[in-house]
This record gives sequence, C-alpha cells and structure tokens, in this order.
Amino acid sequence: MDGVKPVTMNESVETGDYALQGKKVLVVGLGVSGLEMIRFLCRQGALVSASDNRSAAELEDVLAELKELPLAELETGGHSSSLFRQQDLIVVSPGVPWSLEVLRQARTENIPVVGEIELASRFIREPLVGLTGTNGKTTTVTLLGEMFKAAGRRAFVGGNIGTPAVAMLQPDADWELGILELSSFQLEGVVHFRPRVAVVLNVTPDHQDRYRDEDAYLAAKMNISANQQRSDFLLLNVDDDRLNLQYRQLEERWRDGEEISRPLPFSCRAELELGGSFVGQRIRCCLPGTDGAGRDLDLSAPPLKLAGEHNRSNMLAAFMVGLIFGLEPEGMLTSLASFSGLPHRLEYVARVADVDYVNDSKATNLDAVAKAIVSFDQPVVLLLGGRDKGAQFSDLEEVLGGRVREIVPFGEAAGLVVRQLPHFCGPKAENLEEAVVAGSRLAHPGDVVLLSPGCASFDEFSSYKQRGQAFINIVHALGSGSRD
Repeated sequence: MDGVKPVTMNESVETGDYALQGKKVLVVGLGVSGLEMIRFLCRQGALVSASDNRSAAELEDVLAELKELPLAELETGGHSSSLFRQQDLIVVSPGVPWSLEVLRQARTENIPVVGEIELASRFIREPLVGLTGTNGKTTTVTLLGEMFKAAGRRAFVGGNIGTPAVAMLQPDADWELGILELSSFQLEGVVHFRPRVAVVLNVTPDHQDRYRDEDAYLAAKMNISANQQRSDFLLLNVDDDRLNLQYRQLEERWRDGEEISRPLPFSCRAELELGGSFVGQRIRCCLPGTDGAGRDLDLSAPPLKLAGEHNRSNMLAAFMVGLIFGLEPEGMLTSLASFSGLPHRLEYVARVADVDYVNDSKATNLDAVAKAIVSFDQPVVLLLGGRDKGAQFSDLEEVLGGRVREIVPFGEAAGLVVRQLPHFCGPKAENLEEAVVAGSRLAHPGDVVLLSPGCASFDEFSSYKQRGQAFINIVHALGSGSRD
C-alpha cells in the first residue's frame, strides 16, 4: 500500500521570526499565558512591560512571581494609552478583547499588535498541528498527545488546553512537533502563524457576547488556515453544515490552483471517497500524499469507552492527523480503545440511590449540552445554568423531548432558562449545591443527573474546573460516592 508522505521532524516551517533584543514589548493580560510570555520575552532580551485591568489586590499572587523578572514597567487597575504608545510590539493574552480602545489606537499608529500564538509561532521551528472548534478541542488534542506518546514521539501539547504555546520554547525543550488547541480568541491575532495540519471540528453558536454574529465567529475560527500553503492540510468536519460549505468552496479554489492548503473532509455520517469516515464500526481514510502517493485504509474500529457521534468525530480527526504525521494505524487504534476522556467532560462521578451523576461542567455552550443529552439512553435530570453568554436556551427543545425528565435551572441564568424553556423546568435553584439537591429529589432510579450547564461558571466559580469539582464534592456528600 502506498503511504502518505509523513511530515518529517527536521522539516522547518518558515514563520518569519524576528529579533527582540532591546525592543520595547508590552504584554497585555497577566494570566497563565501572560506570565509565560513575559518569561520568554525577558530571555530574548526584550524590554518588557505589562498591563492588566485588574487591581493589584486581585493580582497578588501574579505580582509575587513578577518580582523575579526584570520588568521595565507594570501597570494594574487599567490600561494607559501612554504606556501602549511607547511600545515596539504589543502582545495580547487570549482572554483580552481585541476591541480595547488602547489596542485600536496602537494599531492606528502602526504599532504591531499580536496574540500569544502568533508570538510563539514566529520562533517555533518544529511542525505544528493547530486544532479548533466550538466543542471537542481539548478531548482531541489530549487524544493526539497520547497517540504520539504511545508511538515514542516527542509531541508538545498546549495552547488553549492550559499550557501556553510559548512554553514550547523553553531553553531545554526537545520537541518533534507541537499540537495546539486554539480558541477563536487566540486565532483573532494570527498574522504569520502557519500550522502544517489544521483541524476545525465544528462551529456552533458560542461567545455571542464577543462576536457581532455567527459569521464573525466562523471567520475567527477559519483564521487557522489563513497562512497555510498547498503542501499543508486543512481537515474539516463536513457533518457540520457551515464547515461542509467551507469545504466545498475551498476544494474548488484548491483545484483552481490557489495557494491554499489541501482541504480534507471527515464524517461520521457518510462514507467519503476522499478524507476520513467513521461509519458504524469502520474507520476509512483515503488521504492524498504531498508526493503524489496516497493512503487508503479500511479498518475495524475497536470497542470505545466514549459514547456519542461527537466523540467518534473527534477520534477520526485525531486518527487522520496521526496518519499524516506517519503514525502506525494499529498503535492509534490501541490509543482509541484505551482513551477514557477528560475530567469535567461527561465524567462519571458516582451512583447514589440508583441514580448516576455525571459531571459535564466543561459544556459551556448549548451545542455541547445537546451532545451530552443524546449520549445517554436513560432519562436525564439536567442541571442547566450559570452565567449566560447570550445563548438561546429554546434551541435545546428539539433534543429535550423524550430524553430529559426535568431541568433544574440554577445561577444567574436561571430566570432566562425558565422563560425560554417553561415546559421543562422545575423550581429555580440559587446555586449549584441547591441544584444538585433538587436534581437528586427529582431523579428516579436508573436516571442520570447531568451537570451540563451551557453557561460560563463565573457567577459562582472561577472556572469550569472549579465548578466541576464542586459538583463532585456535593455528589459525594449525598452518599457513599461508590459505583454500585
């Protein structure tokens, strides 16, 4: 069988890096990414300043770390135009809105403004996999990392998953490639960033508090392929209607000879002649090679620990990326069989009084909630709420009937949930603890109490992880917490 030409690890992707020695560089936002960028920039000899709109009291732990670094200037409690206008380069952390007036002013004065991903990519010499989508990003990059680790390949896994991409540039690092989870926020700042393989898993409404409409959100996601060349690959999930349209448009442009990446479709609903399919128990991949050769595989899928079409789609995308980078199919099938998912993503917690409790705190949009609901065969008591992000909860109606016994609305969004889904909701809960207790009373033996909030956690918690852990603790307090 002909093999797709694998990406070789000594292949350097041109990224247009530039010298930072003596340059005035401002880092905006002092989260995890901001701190890592400051460390990197200081190692490069830049004159680094930092700015955050949080107060010094809120940044107490961060400021303690910054004392060890040679900052030129540090401002907290807001952003001053004078500091921004002094810079040779401004680097924006992922959570910082690009609509800030001080950033707009800097751009009008021709001061370069880039994101953390863009900064890192200008210095990373190894091939990159860039992966984005509304849902499933963390699951897929984690699975990819396990596949490469099992194959003995040194793959950096980072980006939006928690470890900034710039951490790939540690002085003692010895990576063969980088696998980056990328949010739409991170992709807003792309200038030269060029992944060897880009993947878009799905695009459904999210972050409507940041984007003017769905087209703007899609455009941010598609920035992932803005700088790819014809020897690169762009994997698109054509089960998603918007990405199916993107694929058809890009395929036509590619065949017309445009300097864009080769678009490859993947599907869990239809067997495709080109790309990848995971239909029934068969995984089929037909991939073109950069040297004219191709690879055509038709394999039996192993039993999987994760249920749901969305998980098969994520696994198929990871499998295709692995093939492009030369991983052996048999080893990847073993990884698929052993992969049990992530904390806070359809995570089994306990069975209490014959009711299963499942933690899906990472589901912060309604598409993730819908996919969680249809993953269960038994009736669901759904805990839905938190801080609203502009979602239309009524969009869930088509998946609720016959599946969800009752919704327990909680948190800031509780009133909105009740107004939009009045026929499914029980009494409102003020907080998560009240919601879990109410859910336990509404559930029948054999039911699932599912925390799949569809909202941000910031009304009550600092992150979805803290919310998920709180749910776990509350459930264990209900009973023994052991699986029957």
